[in-house]
Amino acid sequence: MNILFARTVYGINDYWNHLRLFSRNVRLFLLASFLLGLTFAGFMLLFNLYMKEQGALESFIGIVLSASSIGMTLTAIPASFIIRRIRLKRVLQATTILYGAMIFLLTWLPVSWALVPVSFIGGVGLTFSRVAAAPFFMRNSTPRERTYIFSLSFGVMLLASIVGSLVFGWMVTALDEMIGSMVAAYRWTFVVSIGFGLMALVPFSMIKAADPGAEEKAAVFSLTLLRQRSRLYFQLFLPYFVVGLGAGLIIPFLNLYFRDRFGQPPDKIGLFYMAGHFTMFLGILAGPILARKIGMVRTLVTTQLISMPFMVVLAYTFSLEVAFAAFLIRGALMNMGYPIGTNFGMEMVRKEEHGFVNALFMFGWNSSWMISTIIGGRLIELYGYTLPLMITVGLYLISSILYYIFFRNSEEKTATGYVVGNMAK
Repeated sequence: MNILFARTVYGINDYWNHLRLFSRNVRLFLLASFLLGLTFAGFMLLFNLYMKEQGALESFIGIVLSASSIGMTLTAIPASFIIRRIRLKRVLQATTILYGAMIFLLTWLPVSWALVPVSFIGGVGLTFSRVAAAPFFMRNSTPRERTYIFSLSFGVMLLASIVGSLVFGWMVTALDEMIGSMVAAYRWTFVVSIGFGLMALVPFSMIKAADPGAEEKAAVFSLTLLRQRSRLYFQLFLPYFVVGLGAGLIIPFLNLYFRDRFGQPPDKIGLFYMAGHFTMFLGILAGPILARKIGMVRTLVTTQLISMPFMVVLAYTFSLEVAFAAFLIRGALMNMGYPIGTNFGMEMVRKEEHGFVNALFMFGWNSSWMISTIIGGRLIELYGYTLPLMITVGLYLISSILYYIFFRNSEEKTATGYVVGNMAK
């Protein structure tokens, strides 16, 4: 007990000491991320349920969600070069407005094929915000606190998801009882969630970000650089693409999994997601400490491998209690390494490559979701949830093996922990 208490105190002090190093710009960005995360939480929790309430099939829902991924895929690489020449602050403000408008249209327009181009345009706008985040952190931090910034950035989104899942899941049920229409209850809940997201414009406007550096503005797409670094770029891209294929098959449909297999209502699913995001948040907080002890690569691979048996449990169990426990543990483990992987990719390349490599990650993730979300919706419609869950397990395993093969020797142990070796640059 004393050892556990001492380790807990050490972990809290460790985090506090690194949090104090965060710049004002980073703190403002994290606050804005929390507000945007509330909007994102409402959308991710309720959109599938809202579409099903109006009679949409899983395959059509998959097409609408995939359209956003297509927009992000086509825009990711060009966006990495555009943001080199403009202030990221303007990008963040514009995409916040566009994202809110996209959700409003998706949830107030009639369910039809018109939702597909709306989703596509929203994906285009969201791309710029996502691509801008990692270079923003790199510009406004030092290597000492950087791993904590990337992890806490993801953790803040999860914290917002905890709050959003609880509040918005309850709000739908409460509004349904008040106005007697579940569809209207969903729509007004989306309006409230959009309002929280638009509040992010305030901290974004307070950011005092410098113009992009001369080396970033001068950087152009070079075929010579691409040839020189193509092997590294491919190694960074492929594991992301493979794990994205697996995630896209099932993650967007887990709320429907609890609805269809166990008959759970929106407020209960909101509670499940709240608990799931809380355990993910704890995992995110533990990630940097674990990465310093065993390295970023080993942390990512190990946590991803350990999460796989719980995916198998989700595939075959028809016990709500067992499924809920597996859902919690899988989420915490699988997401522990995600921000660490992004940070690792940034550390593997030079400053002028940050935007491109972050866009490459997005391209790999979203191009895979573009494919697998459509397939996942169709598989669930035809065969239920077991088959896509098991395919996801196989793809996660392949991704873990690839990541270990490619990068197992990329870190060096120092007196303060593991760091990316000089050979990486």
